[in-house]
Amino acid sequence: MDVASNHAALIEGKELTTWDVLAGGTRIRLDFTGSDGTTHAIVLPFDALSGLLMTLPRMLQTALDARFPDGSLRFVQQLGTWQIEQAEGEPSLILRLSTCDGFEVAFSLKGTDADSLGTALLAAPDNIDRSKTRRTH
Repeated sequence: MDVASNHAALIEGKELTTWDVLAGGTRIRLDFTGSDGTTHAIVLPFDALSGLLMTLPRMLQTALDARFPDGSLRFVQQLGTWQIEQAEGEPSLILRLSTCDGFEVAFSLKGTDADSLGTALLAAPDNIDRSKTRRTH
């Protein structure tokens, strides 16, 4: 394993086994198997895990870019379902996207964002500007 040392204890994980929301919903426990077969756990506060969720796609894409420097691959998920809701007490919408295997993310859309997204979806796929396409997937 090629890892720069920063004096932190290093545990090489093999796979995530289970997770649990701890009492009160302010912390989440992640259990995983180490490469040596032993079980490990990490408990993260909600805010830290939320930050990790926002960073993970970029981390995975950066890893793909390191493996395929020509930029030929993009980390994507197959869309399972989508839902649009009116945000309570605000003039914005909530766009919820889900995969078939349970990954879900929600975005808040202001009116202009919703309009431009709708316009882009109506134009796709025939009128997409291919010069702006960064990678295939």
